[in-house]
Amino acid sequence: EKLEAMLKQLPTGTEMPDLLDDVSNTGKQNGLEFELFKPEAEQPQDFYAAKPITIRAKGTYHQFGAFVSGVAALPRIVTLESATLAGLGGNNKGAANNQEPVDIQATLQTYRYMDEASAPATAPPRQGGSRR
Repeated sequence: EKLEAMLKQLPTGTEMPDLLDDVSNTGKQNGLEFELFKPEAEQPQDFYAAKPITIRAKGTYHQFGAFVSGVAALPRIVTLESATLAGLGGNNKGAANNQEPVDIQATLQTYRYMDEASAPATAPPRQGGSRR
C-alpha cells in the first residue's frame, strides 16, 4: 500500500510538462528571476526515469528558501540535488543578512514512473549460433 501511494507521486509522461510548469511557476511566485530553466535528458532506472532540471536564477536567500519550500509542497516528488548561492557584486554583507540578491545555481530532480509500455526497450537476448 505504501509503495502504491509513493508510485502515485511519480508523474506519468503526460503529466511531466505540468510538473515542470508547476516548478517554474513556484519560482516566479516566490520572486525568483530565472536566467535558465533547463529540463535535462531523462535517466532511465528500473521502474522510473530521473529527470534533472538545471536552474540559474537571481533572488534573495529568503526567496530561494520559499521556492524550495514551495517545491517540497508540490504533490509530486521533486528533490533539490545541489545548490550554490553567491552574492552579487562581490559584497556578501547583503547576502549574509538575506536582503541582497544572490546568484542561484541549482539542480532539481524529479522522477517519472515508467510502466511497461514506456520503459526503455532492452535488447533481445542473443541466440546461440555459429556465424559463417
